[in-house]
Amino acid sequence: MSTTEGAGPPERDDEARVVQIYTRLPQDTATYCPLQVSAGDTARAVIHNAVVTLGLDACQTYSLLEVRRPGREERLLEAGDCPLERVLLWPPGAQRWHPQSHGYYFVVQDQQANNGGNQVENNSKDYDDLCNLQTVTEEGILEALRQRFYRLKIYTYASNILIAINPNTFLPLYYNPKYVKMYENQPLGKLSPHIFAIADVALRAMLNRQVNQCIVLSGESGSGKTESSSYLIHCLTALSQKTYSSGLERTVLGAGPVLEAFGNAKTAKNNNSSRFGKFIQLNYLESGVIRGAVIEKYLLEKFRLVSRDQGERNYHVFYYLLVGASKEEQEEFHLLKPQDYLYLKQEDLHLDDEEKLGHEYKRLHQAMEMVGFLASTKKHIFSILSAILHLGNVTYTQSEDTHVLDVGPAEVLSTLSNLLKVKKELLVKTLTERRVVTANTTSVSQYTLQEASTVRDSMAKCLYSALFDWIILHINHAMFNRRDMEESVPCLSIGVLDMFGFENLQTNSFEQLCINYTNEKLQHYINQHVFKLEQEDYVAEGITWQTIDYTDNSGCIQLISQKSTGLFALLDKESNVPRATDETLLDKLKQQHGDNHLVVPSSHAEPTFVIQHFAGKVEYHIKDFRQKNTEYMRPEVVSLLRSSERAFVHHLVASSPEALFRWGVLRATFRILTVFKKLGRQRAESISAQRRSRKTLKEMKQHSSAVERLSSNSLTLDFSFDRSDEHPLDVFEDIFVNYEKRKKNRGSRQKQLIPKNLMDLQSLRHIVGLAAHDRTSKFIFHPHRRTKPPTVGTQFQTSLGKLMETIEKAEPFFIFCVRSNAEKKELLFDEELVLQQIKYQGIQQIVHIQKSGYSAKYTFKEFVEKFRMLLPKGAALTPEHITELFEKMALDKTNYQIGKTKVFLKEKGRQLLQDTRNKEVMRQIIILQRWFRACLLRLHFRQKKDATMIIQRNWREFYENQNQAATVIQTAWRSLLKKSKHQQEKEDDKNTSDTRPGRDSLTKKQLTRQHKVELSPSRTQQKSRSREKREGRGSPPLLNRPLSLPLDPIGCNDDRCTSPSKSSLLQRYTDIEGFKEKAERWKERKSEGERTDESSPEIGRRPDVQKNEFQLKGKSMSVDELSKISSSGSDSSPSTNEIPTETDGARFSFLARSTNEDSGQQGSNQSQLTTPEKIWFLSKFLKKRAPKYSPVNEPPSNTAVTLANYTPHSYHSPNQSSEMVRRNPTIRISRATRALQCNTSLEREITDTNELRNLDEFLGIQVNELQSRIKDLSPTESIFLTATMQFRDTIKGMYSVQKPQIGYKDLMKGYHNKVNTLAGSKKKKTEVSLVVNLFQSVLDGFIRGELKRVESEPAKTTKKKKKRRKKDTCPNSPLDHLFSTYQVNIMQSCDLCGSYIWGMEKAYMCSACKLICHKKCLSKIITDCSTRCARQDDSIPGSLHFGVQVCVLTSKAVPVPKVVELLLLYVELNGLYTEGIYRKSGSTCRARELHQILETDPERPCLDSYPIHTITGLVKRWLRELPDPLMTFALYSDFLHAVELPEKAERIRAVYQKVDELPLANYNTLERLIFHLVRVAKEEKHNKMSPSSLAIVFAPCILRSPDVDDPFLGMKDVGKTTMCVEVLISEQFRRYNEKMQNIQELEYAEALAVNQLKLRRQNTLVEKPSQLDVPDQANSDEIERTLMERIKSIKQEKVDLACRLPDLEQEQSDNDNLDSSSSMSSESLEESLDSEGQ
Repeated sequence: MSTTEGAGPPERDDEARVVQIYTRLPQDTATYCPLQVSAGDTARAVIHNAVVTLGLDACQTYSLLEVRRPGREERLLEAGDCPLERVLLWPPGAQRWHPQSHGYYFVVQDQQANNGGNQVENNSKDYDDLCNLQTVTEEGILEALRQRFYRLKIYTYASNILIAINPNTFLPLYYNPKYVKMYENQPLGKLSPHIFAIADVALRAMLNRQVNQCIVLSGESGSGKTESSSYLIHCLTALSQKTYSSGLERTVLGAGPVLEAFGNAKTAKNNNSSRFGKFIQLNYLESGVIRGAVIEKYLLEKFRLVSRDQGERNYHVFYYLLVGASKEEQEEFHLLKPQDYLYLKQEDLHLDDEEKLGHEYKRLHQAMEMVGFLASTKKHIFSILSAILHLGNVTYTQSEDTHVLDVGPAEVLSTLSNLLKVKKELLVKTLTERRVVTANTTSVSQYTLQEASTVRDSMAKCLYSALFDWIILHINHAMFNRRDMEESVPCLSIGVLDMFGFENLQTNSFEQLCINYTNEKLQHYINQHVFKLEQEDYVAEGITWQTIDYTDNSGCIQLISQKSTGLFALLDKESNVPRATDETLLDKLKQQHGDNHLVVPSSHAEPTFVIQHFAGKVEYHIKDFRQKNTEYMRPEVVSLLRSSERAFVHHLVASSPEALFRWGVLRATFRILTVFKKLGRQRAESISAQRRSRKTLKEMKQHSSAVERLSSNSLTLDFSFDRSDEHPLDVFEDIFVNYEKRKKNRGSRQKQLIPKNLMDLQSLRHIVGLAAHDRTSKFIFHPHRRTKPPTVGTQFQTSLGKLMETIEKAEPFFIFCVRSNAEKKELLFDEELVLQQIKYQGIQQIVHIQKSGYSAKYTFKEFVEKFRMLLPKGAALTPEHITELFEKMALDKTNYQIGKTKVFLKEKGRQLLQDTRNKEVMRQIIILQRWFRACLLRLHFRQKKDATMIIQRNWREFYENQNQAATVIQTAWRSLLKKSKHQQEKEDDKNTSDTRPGRDSLTKKQLTRQHKVELSPSRTQQKSRSREKREGRGSPPLLNRPLSLPLDPIGCNDDRCTSPSKSSLLQRYTDIEGFKEKAERWKERKSEGERTDESSPEIGRRPDVQKNEFQLKGKSMSVDELSKISSSGSDSSPSTNEIPTETDGARFSFLARSTNEDSGQQGSNQSQLTTPEKIWFLSKFLKKRAPKYSPVNEPPSNTAVTLANYTPHSYHSPNQSSEMVRRNPTIRISRATRALQCNTSLEREITDTNELRNLDEFLGIQVNELQSRIKDLSPTESIFLTATMQFRDTIKGMYSVQKPQIGYKDLMKGYHNKVNTLAGSKKKKTEVSLVVNLFQSVLDGFIRGELKRVESEPAKTTKKKKKRRKKDTCPNSPLDHLFSTYQVNIMQSCDLCGSYIWGMEKAYMCSACKLICHKKCLSKIITDCSTRCARQDDSIPGSLHFGVQVCVLTSKAVPVPKVVELLLLYVELNGLYTEGIYRKSGSTCRARELHQILETDPERPCLDSYPIHTITGLVKRWLRELPDPLMTFALYSDFLHAVELPEKAERIRAVYQKVDELPLANYNTLERLIFHLVRVAKEEKHNKMSPSSLAIVFAPCILRSPDVDDPFLGMKDVGKTTMCVEVLISEQFRRYNEKMQNIQELEYAEALAVNQLKLRRQNTLVEKPSQLDVPDQANSDEIERTLMERIKSIKQEKVDLACRLPDLEQEQSDNDNLDSSSSMSSESLEESLDSEGQ
């Protein structure tokens, strides 16, 4: 950054360095700031820029110190020292970059901290606010203003009133865009006084209080009111543009230079004095966006056109035109030198600023285009100006004999006739003859020589005034919003009142009386608001107050404007008396007001009178008072101009613009009908002649129509007013064809421009009504006219009264402008002149009342409503409660008073109350949150307690039943033993032989009988299940008995099965050891990062060795062990999915089979165990999730016992799937049986976007084959088709990922989730396994083919897909700046070279840090954007991933933070179908665990082991913990204002415009997040998350209020923030659907083209080569080539659309295209104007 001091453009220095300025301050500020310093920058300028950049308190005084390595010595820099000279003395290494560790750097510190001898202490304190003065005196105020003025601080506060001293020069860097940004949303007084602060406070007051505001500028001529009003308009439009740029701001900014050129002039006191008053009213929507604007003008000084005092000039526009016009324009407008015109000729005319005048002429051209004037319109305006100048050169001579007036010279009359397009004879008659029209006769008489000169000057003045009125009218129409008439949308407004300043010239005439009367009215308005109304309120409330006296000027106002005896009333009476003169007027004035103390007798002999105004005595010359009061356009002049052949001149003299417009429409209608009839006849003739179209086209090319001749060079068709009379009918024949031709020819510099807001009768009537109070009176011939036009004085009083009514309805802000010296010298402070202005403006009294008064006033009701949180419960509207509150807060009694109905507070007391209230509200909110959390936790605790009790009760019941079953068995067994023993004893008694007891045989019999009993129910179940399978439905099996003895003891080894009891016992311990070994192996696999979640796609595809380990266990297990298996299976899926899937009848049984049995006989040989206990309850405990992929055709098992895997629904068997293959021969469904044999291919990851595209294309081919070969799809095929098409949409969403790392396992899991969701019903669930296996086989085929392709093709370097973002690809955006073209309205200075950027010139501005520079200076930028930081070094990893700036986690290679991309991608693959995916919260413990892992290494955790709601909770947590939210604090208010726009299209455009201003890292991350939310909303049918629901969840995460002190603001903005996020999601959702629809259409077109190509090639192969002719073969090859190119282009377009699916770029509308075409495309004004001239 560079700056210059003093006046004039600074010298350009090529030498520049970036200097790091470090801080040594007690407050918490940034460590350093980089500043670009050139050789011309002083220490004062560097300190100023450092204070602005670091955001330090501008009220403090700082110093700059240089620190050097030897001894770390510090040297204080004086204000005029050059820091760059010190830098160049440092070592070369320290010059480029100088951290503190190198020992060479600069330090900014508070000046009070300096205690060295080099500092010269300044005892005088710098007062930003005059209310801080210890004693308020005129001398004290003068001294404070003087000190600030010489420190280049021209603005000073007096509470909320601004005092601005005119330095008579431009202060660099004082009005650059960065100052608009710096003062935005800052309370008045926090930063150094500035006029931008007043503009911002006025805008915020209007929005907050919903009341119109008015900024009144007061001061004498030369005090800088015009420049101040320009700065105000510039700031207000910049603040509105920041919210939403509708194009209207451009028109408002262009209006200022146009009005200055035509209405300002150089006077003795001011080089740019406004010679008219203007009130600019900016109309706003309630959101802060400019809706429209109106300019009201008051009393243009017409007399200046023909006569001026010495040292003054005519209006600026004449000098601009004569000096800046090109040679072609000089010839076209017949321009001469300024000295050759009588109206410009002066003795002291020295145009020493011709270069500036030439530049202002170019600026005027640009400004006229900005307000909608086309090139032809500008030519008409300049023609009128030239005619006015030539009119002054008309001379009269009178012959002595005939007394006839001769007009000359002839060449001047010919030039006038040509410029005005009137007949020369009529022009001569108008200038020499008077006509009087009565009811019966018309009399003609000649003017005298004096009268003729007066008529000539009157014609020039009225013509210029009419031109000025026309310009105002069309500027208002350009700024007019047509919806103001159509809609009843409430609007607010800010008015800027810039009236002519108080004047006391050498010769004061009627204009000065009107000007000073206006200033008297303004001064009275200020006194009323600042003194009278305020003090009356204090007295009425009965508070202690000492009345402050002020000067009341109501007597002077009565003197001038009293109805019967005022000066204006006397002037009107004398103007109507035929024989009255100026002297008779003066006599009546003295006679009526001779005893008035405000009328001072004149000491001169000349006819003058003196009035004592509030600002001093002014002597007025009575000459020409009557003539100026009754000046109007004479009927002869009106008649002459109405005869002009130029329609533009008709508009200038129209007494009724509405009537003229209606006649113009009627004439154009008839002429267009004539053209259509003529064209119809020509068409009929051409058809009858049957001419060929080719010949007609040739004739059309050779034919040069009238429109083409008309539009040659730079003339375009003008739609701004009726010109139908100026050209023949041929002009209208090709108007539409010509316009379409111009639209297509984009490269042409001359474009046919049609204004967006064409004028209609309704809008014209509305605009004319706004300016009807001050239009030039036109007197036309009418035989029965009885009334005359109103006088100028009457018209002026009426318009001024209307103005005062308008501003009295608004809340005022006052700016007192002070003239620094009378000589117009730069930076010269004339104490005597400034003191005089302080006195008559009453600044001392204003400061006194502002210091003693109370800025905040509340009624008791308003106070209680606002501060109810601080008052006790049930507090009434009584002063006692309020006083008790103040005493409790220990509020200083000098800061408040309590009246009868109101509470009066000073700003300090109000701020204390506000802060206390905010703290109390936050405390109450925390209490509510604490109680709510406690209630929620208690509710969850009670639910878990109830659930635990239910589980315990049911488990006890089950356990009792289990014991009962064991007791029954034991009883039966004991009874059997007793019975056998009893029988044995009986046998022993009977038989005395020595025989062994038959226990074994008896046991064997019993067991055989039990086997027969228990096997029969199993067979029944098998039959019923087989029947159900045939019917296509399955049912849950009956629970088999868990404690059954082994059926086949022969199958066991002899050593392991000695007895039933021993076998059971050994089997129990063997199982426990097996489970321990299994648990250890599972932990090892988990530590290696293997997926353990049961939803993982690779589960069920493990080697048979691991699977068979479990089958080595015994043949029976206890219920406890079985429940342990089920519970462990619920927690970890690997242990469950290693077991093969069995038939339904074996889901809860232990299967006993021989080692030599085939797996196909498994179902028939298994043992069916039953139990009479509650089957449903046991199924709850043993229930496990279904495996994602059920193994089919398992090899024979080597073990005797296996545990079946539980599946909730029966799947199709392989036999059924093979039947489907035979029925539908499409994709090889039989391959699904081999899908799980190729699981190793799924371990592959996709790292190239081309592989994603190939996969998408491959699946598209498979889908097309399925659709083309089968018309009636089975349920399996239907699910497969739908899921695959949706899966392709998912793949297309990944096209935009720069470096994808997507595993095929994750894709399979996502596909499985889609299939599960699509299956839906219980009936369709049977198709899931087959569809998934089918897709896996298809995917495996693609992977094998892709591997072969990669091996066969050499490695190619993939071109990095550039992100289609306009602002990133812009070559003019270096070092992360976001540059865009910037139309400069007020003069500014380049931040790099320091030279001026003139008004209306185009510059480049960074929308983030507001750096502004020339285009040629872009290459000089060596500092990064201060607000759009980005980590450029990819080798430096981020230390943390949560709670840090987004830019720290991103780089060019990683545009989106890794954590965000990882979490979002996982949710998209696994959670889109989860109900309430972002509404429900996950486990706090698991979230904390995952957060700790992601904090350090995002790639470390296995997300499959965490619930999906835990992962979505981490996404929201990452967003909430950002220091600056994704939609930054800086743009928070802009986003809120954007969503308040009434029109949906404007709302969307405004939101996207603000999104485009986000830092690059935030933009990319937000783009990725919104695209993710769009994909979530796309599955709203399943996850129940609509765009509005997602906006409610994510708005607090990405768009947070920056004001944490006032909780009410955040609560008030909840609806707006939610709407803003919803707008983004909904609009992106709409665009996503449109793009996907376009992609589908392209795929359909591609399929058609491919089929055509196949058919053509097949037909070509069938035919013999001998039968093909050579031309036909060449034609066939050409068709094939065309088809191939078409397919290639469709594919590329499809890829481009898919890559742009997440784009957040703003769509261009037709209005934008029209604006861009109507704006100048040249980079500089010189190029554009030179091209026009050529």
